[in-house]
Amino acid sequence: MDILNKILPFALVLLLTGCYEDFTPDTDSRPVLCLNALVKAGEPITCEVSRTHLYSSVDECGDYSVADATVSIYVNGELKDDSYIASSGDRVRIVAESPMYGSAEAEVTVPEAVPVGDVKVDMEPVSLWKDDVPGYDMLASLSFNLKVEMEVDDPPLVENFYRLFFYYSYPPTEGEGDDGIWDASRPPLMNFNIGTFQYDAEPIFSEHIGVFESVMGGDAYGFTCFSDRQFEGRTYPLHLQFTGISYSVNSELFDEALMDCDMTVELISISRSYYNWANYLWHKDNGPLGDLSDLGLGEALCGYSNVSTGAGVVAAMAASSYKISFADFLKKEIFGE
Repeated sequence: MDILNKILPFALVLLLTGCYEDFTPDTDSRPVLCLNALVKAGEPITCEVSRTHLYSSVDECGDYSVADATVSIYVNGELKDDSYIASSGDRVRIVAESPMYGSAEAEVTVPEAVPVGDVKVDMEPVSLWKDDVPGYDMLASLSFNLKVEMEVDDPPLVENFYRLFFYYSYPPTEGEGDDGIWDASRPPLMNFNIGTFQYDAEPIFSEHIGVFESVMGGDAYGFTCFSDRQFEGRTYPLHLQFTGISYSVNSELFDEALMDCDMTVELISISRSYYNWANYLWHKDNGPLGDLSDLGLGEALCGYSNVSTGAGVVAAMAASSYKISFADFLKKEIFGE
């Protein structure tokens, strides 16, 4: 990696001129409860309880569940059962107890979903192929780019954290025969792919990257969490960009339903614990400091936890969404309608 080529000469100097001594970590290696939960507004509260383990004592079956654990869920100070549906503003405390491994607990407040503000959508065709083949009413292939400006109206006087998420959908026609039964021998009637999301098109996705990480080549790839520290209480326009979106259709009969493709963009309000955990994962898996830590050249990256035992994460979220339809654009570009 480029980062290792840059840092390795300095590391060799330190290793050759430094002193060597055995290092024995002074830590308690006894297993403790690990508590994980993602509380979602509008859904029942569920959690997972397991136990910690050392890398040197890996269970061959990979089973670290705790059979004797009991879980209690308190919402705004009141004990609730498994059927309780979480709401924004709820203060949720989860307590897990085990006769063998002790107890673990954590508390989180479910954030308020922030409605998506004004949205501007721009679809730009890149290439189009179509042909008039006898027996086919729909035979074409289109490539295009998508730009979306979506406003985030940040609530004032409160610290807010967000995550952007998107997914797309299209008609379930691939491999279907005339009787509606899946047939692998039939070619798909249409294909749709959302292309590549350009993380660098929106600067806010890079707010977690420090100066050193930027110098060493860190980028925002794979990270769409952000805070409101740069626009607290104001409106911020998110700039989202997708390139290389592709659509192709291969149908004997004209069917408008084959162009019912869309994408849903979710603006997810997340708890601080969610943001901190996502930030830790990015630094561990993608950040240059993770590479240095693995080599013993930088500060060790300890896993983030807001659980009393130091193992696990209890987080919360609430989402709002906006759907973008591609049907009219596809009709216009391919069939001139």
